[in-house]
Amino acid sequence: MTKQQKQRPDRTCVLPGDPAWIEAAAYLAEVFALLGRGSEIAEDEYDAGRYVLPALTYRIAEHAIRRLKDAFPGPEAARPTICLDVVPGFELDALWQVQSVLCRTRDGEETEVLELLDPFLDSFPRPATAATLTADLETVLAVLTLDIPAGRDMAAALALGTPEFDFETAYKQLVTAWKAAGITP
Repeated sequence: MTKQQKQRPDRTCVLPGDPAWIEAAAYLAEVFALLGRGSEIAEDEYDAGRYVLPALTYRIAEHAIRRLKDAFPGPEAARPTICLDVVPGFELDALWQVQSVLCRTRDGEETEVLELLDPFLDSFPRPATAATLTADLETVLAVLTLDIPAGRDMAAALALGTPEFDFETAYKQLVTAWKAAGITP
C-alpha cells in the first residue's frame, strides 16, 4: 500500500442537530446502490472498469449515507442541537472516491456512469442531474470533514464529559462554518 492509498483514520464529527443536510441527500444511497449493482454486473461480464469503481466502493458509500440518515432521531423526538458521530475511515474513503467519479461524470468524462443513472434520475425524490448529485455529496462531505478547532474541542469535551467547556461559543463558531458551507444547522 502506497502512502496515497493509505486509508483515512476514523473521524469524530460534530453534526448539525437538524438532519435536513442528510435528509436532502438521502436519495444518494439509492444512486450508489444503482452504481454498485451496475458495477457488479459489469464485473460479472469481465468489464470491471466500466463504472470506474468496484461495486464494493459504491456499496460502502451507500451504507455510509444510510447510516448517517438513520443516526438521527425520528421527527417525533426532540431535536438535539448537535450530534456526535464517528465516521469510519473506509466510509470517508469510499465517499471521496465516489465524489471524484461524480465530478468527472458532471464534467462529461465518465459517460457510462451517466448512461446507467440517466433512466432513473427523474424517479428520485428530487430531480437529479450529475451536477446535483455532485453538489449533494459535496454538502455531506463538507459536514463530515469540517475541521475547525471549535469542532475538535467540542467533540473532545462531549466525549470526555468536560463540564467547564464553553459549548455556546464553540457552537456559534460551528454554526458560522456550517452556514458558510450552505448548511442550515
